[in-house]
Amino acid sequence: MFFKRQEGFRFAFDEPIQAKVKKLINNQSGVKNDGEIFEASILDISPHGIKMFAEANFNENVSQAPLVEVQFVLDSSEIVGVGEIVWTKEFGQGKQYGIIFHDQSSLEDLIISELKVRRKKEIAQAKLTNS
Repeated sequence: MFFKRQEGFRFAFDEPIQAKVKKLINNQSGVKNDGEIFEASILDISPHGIKMFAEANFNENVSQAPLVEVQFVLDSSEIVGVGEIVWTKEFGQGKQYGIIFHDQSSLEDLIISELKVRRKKEIAQAKLTNS
């Protein structure tokens, strides 16, 4: 699959953000999760997607691009997004995944607002420690 990032920005974290990930199964009755929850670390984020690391293999036993539900907190609100894995890269004991969120404008707005609040807090904290 060809994928070209056309984002206005991506925010990389100094310390990865912890996340919980569920693999979704797309079948004739619709999309459902397979019940298993995996731990992951979000390395960077944009309003449209994330790059994450996980030891789990989400590409196992799938004939099309796998869907995942990702739950995480950037500042104070829990964010839940459903996305498609568009690329995978072997990395250490696990894999890095590129996940794109499709047509979820309320999710995009929440990510942007949470990033703004988080960044303001980081700047204020940096000013305090440098004083």
